Amino acid sequence: MLKQQDYILNTQEEYKQIDSVKKMIQDIHESGNFFHLSLKTLELIRRFNMLFVRVFEKNDESPSVFNQLVILSHHLEEQLLREN
Repeated sequence: MLKQQDYILNTQEEYKQIDSVKKMIQDIHESGNFFHLSLKTLELIRRFNMLFVRVFEKNDESPSVFNQLVILSHHLEEQLLREN
């Protein structure tokens, strides 16, 4: 059975959240502080970057891929905030 999301965002908020997570990742790379992150967080970053490139650089317009990116950005943001 699918778990209902406990948050609902509109498209503008989704883009803001994705952009926010992208900036957090860039800050981590620039500071070199990614060595203290858990493997789970590093894997989420890898998946986020893969989907980000697919949606925004390769212009994949698939709704399912965008939805994956939105859900992943939410979880990654939570994980990054928890670890910092």
